[in-house]
Amino acid sequence: MKKLKNLTFACLLILGLAACADDNKSSNNPPIDNSETVTLEFTGEIGKENVNTITFTNPHAVEADLEVYINPTDSTIKIDTAGSSCDNIVNNYNSYNVTSKLAAGESCEVKYTYTPAGLDTALLKLNVDYFKSMATICPTPDTVPSYEQVITRNKYVEMYIYNYAVDSNGNKSPEHINIEIPAEWSVTGSNAAYLNAVAHTQSFDLMAKQGEYSFNNPYGASLKSNNENCSILNNTLTVNSNNGCSLTVTATANYVEPPIKFSPKQEGNPYYNVNVDIKSNYTYNLLSAPYSTTFYPEYIATNLSGYTYIYAGVLSNNEKITSYEITGTNKDKFKVAGTKHNSCTVTNTEISIPAGKENCLFTIEITDISKTAEYTAALNTTLSTGSTNTYNINGTVSLLTIDDALQNYCKPPSQNKENNKAYKLF
Repeated sequence: MKKLKNLTFACLLILGLAACADDNKSSNNPPIDNSETVTLEFTGEIGKENVNTITFTNPHAVEADLEVYINPTDSTIKIDTAGSSCDNIVNNYNSYNVTSKLAAGESCEVKYTYTPAGLDTALLKLNVDYFKSMATICPTPDTVPSYEQVITRNKYVEMYIYNYAVDSNGNKSPEHINIEIPAEWSVTGSNAAYLNAVAHTQSFDLMAKQGEYSFNNPYGASLKSNNENCSILNNTLTVNSNNGCSLTVTATANYVEPPIKFSPKQEGNPYYNVNVDIKSNYTYNLLSAPYSTTFYPEYIATNLSGYTYIYAGVLSNNEKITSYEITGTNKDKFKVAGTKHNSCTVTNTEISIPAGKENCLFTIEITDISKTAEYTAALNTTLSTGSTNTYNINGTVSLLTIDDALQNYCKPPSQNKENNKAYKLF
């Protein structure tokens, strides 16, 4: 899962507070981007264990809490937990969480080894947060910090380290190919890649040397050749000349992971890596019972710019919901509705796929926005096959303002239950 940058921290984690809207009335709280993208390069000899050190330095003038997430997706990279100087490194199934308390200007280090077996470039991604210690923002529970103090409490760094392999002749492994595909909307969720709710395509040139290459099946992507310079059979790419070839990638989810790796079958040929990223305006998180079954509808009064991440049910393969009912204490607070994109046909009794479409989406909306509250209910559906599904509904209404959030930011949530949401907005 990709982490949000700090501008998103100011706009989305605050759930679209007025500071992020285009309305001129929001100018009292301008968006603040306290994030940074850092790209680094490291070179290692093939067949050797090459050691690299990543240094994290507190950028604040006060004490800060360092939080780093590292997900090595290449087996040639190994994190050296024993040789690192940060306070704590926890290995969660080969994903690492690093934490450390750093004084102003203080640093700590994480070491890793890179042991390439061929001309293959390994990418290491890190999400780095430097949070000013809470005590520096909130010396007392009654302190009311400024908007800028809260938003700039965290410095977020998105770090990309490209590890290049070098052979005995000085040949260096190729750069990664980074493909960004713009889209109006995309889908995510455990089943997104298989439902083909939407497909995004992009052509690119692969300047590979002549030969055969096996490639992996990344989540949510497929490949085809655009000309006679190369061909694809099953999971083998054949390149007919040293001029490379043109390929098209089709992505059916909002991200493609891991990168598409082309591994040479001819000794001495380089590896080629292709990163694919979908840049969409709206993302639908697809729910599919019985595995992913909770809708999280929200109404946040300060979200003037609208919602771009929507939980949605999906119908495909001629499915039809012949009856449905919302049940529970708060059942009157919700309704079933169609979506902005690829919507199902929703009536008071049925949900169906429109004529000419292979699939469609539906969602849950909140009907009562009269007060700040949290509501729960359940959606029970019956399919045309006779099978039934139950979806949970956890809804949130917040009529609180930025000032509300700031007034309660330093108070423990237990002291002011009504404003717990304000406490969490930042």
